[in-house]
Amino acid sequence: MGLYQFKLPDIGEGISEGTVAKWYVKVGDQLKEDDDLLEIENDKSVEEIPAPVSGTIKQILVEEGETAEVGQALVEFEVAGDVPETESQSEKNAAAGPEPEKEVKAATPASPAAVEVKPATETTVPTETAVQPRDTSLPVLAMPAVRAYAREKTVDLTQINGSGNHGQVTKTDVDQFLQNGVVQTDQNADTTKAAVPSLPASNEAWPETREKMSGIRKATAKAMIRSKQQIPHVTVFDEAVVDKLWDHRKKYKQLATDKGVHLTFLAYVVKALSLVMKEYPIFNSQVDMDSQEIVHREYINVGVATDTDRGLFVPNIKHADQLSLFDIAREISANTQKAKDGKLGGEDMKHTGMSITNIGSIGGGFFTPVINWPEVAILGLGRITKEPVVVDDQVQVAYVMKLSLSFDHRVIDGATAQRAMNRFKELLSDPELLLMEG
Repeated sequence: MGLYQFKLPDIGEGISEGTVAKWYVKVGDQLKEDDDLLEIENDKSVEEIPAPVSGTIKQILVEEGETAEVGQALVEFEVAGDVPETESQSEKNAAAGPEPEKEVKAATPASPAAVEVKPATETTVPTETAVQPRDTSLPVLAMPAVRAYAREKTVDLTQINGSGNHGQVTKTDVDQFLQNGVVQTDQNADTTKAAVPSLPASNEAWPETREKMSGIRKATAKAMIRSKQQIPHVTVFDEAVVDKLWDHRKKYKQLATDKGVHLTFLAYVVKALSLVMKEYPIFNSQVDMDSQEIVHREYINVGVATDTDRGLFVPNIKHADQLSLFDIAREISANTQKAKDGKLGGEDMKHTGMSITNIGSIGGGFFTPVINWPEVAILGLGRITKEPVVVDDQVQVAYVMKLSLSFDHRVIDGATAQRAMNRFKELLSDPELLLMEG
């Protein structure tokens, strides 16, 4: 018999952490390899992760709603028979203990899921020994989930002696600190520090309620912060006269319905944008600052932001430049349904070249969309309204679509962005041209 620790695997797309959305198991359950184990949420998807081995659940190390980093142990199995061996480096890391949290880019694990194995007879049992005062000159050792929990409870981790390996602060330490209201000290300490008080309760005259952020919302928040911090955003605004587009959709809407297709303006937009990305490949790239390179994709996948009750997801239309309008419309409908049903997987959202976000369907106009990192641009669609326009020195009423294009100014200049916008408007204003170019 032995113990097998399953760690959060690298699920790609630069995702360095995920939130445990749901455990399908509890301590004591017996599983076979590939049985349902848990769900992991991040800002791109919800991934169902199967059991990596057959065995009995000995301990769940990360609870639902908590966030873990890639490589962090999630669950411990008791395994019968031969226990899979680990790489010597994993054993060295286990002996050395956890490293302090650093603001550096995490290395991608070489395998889908690193594991740590230890004999069942060597399981460490905590003992109630005297805790020495913490040396404040040393860094605080704590996992990101513990740090987030401490921030939520407004607790200063530097005032807590950790009970974990090498003084690592655990969630239990934070709870104990809150319960006692003092810092752990030895018997010779003549002073103690009061616990950092929590936020005062709301005044009865100004009632408030609090709601826990969902895993998707927390992941989205982190992704938006990363995007705004790392990408210098610039947004250009424009309008497209879409009378011909309006008439074209009206003409073929019933034909599409007869074929089981829901033809929306969004299908035309995806098609037009895919052609612009082909003509202006810089919009289909990403920036690798570590190697100081621009990475050009040789395929064109267009992401479509989809609003759901669980949050915002961005599945993509793969090889959109090679699809017909009806095929694109079918893909949009299928992705939307999967998003609403919570059935989107990582592959549905990986390898996006550029995204579209649409607030026009709910009456929005111009806005400043945030780029979906690591992409370098995002197109925002506003409402289509009848407005006066000047054509050949004559004022006419026409259908006008509001457009907002945010781009990464590290690699895209304003002139390039506007030229791409002009080409997009040209394609969108004449569906016949769009179909000929496509």
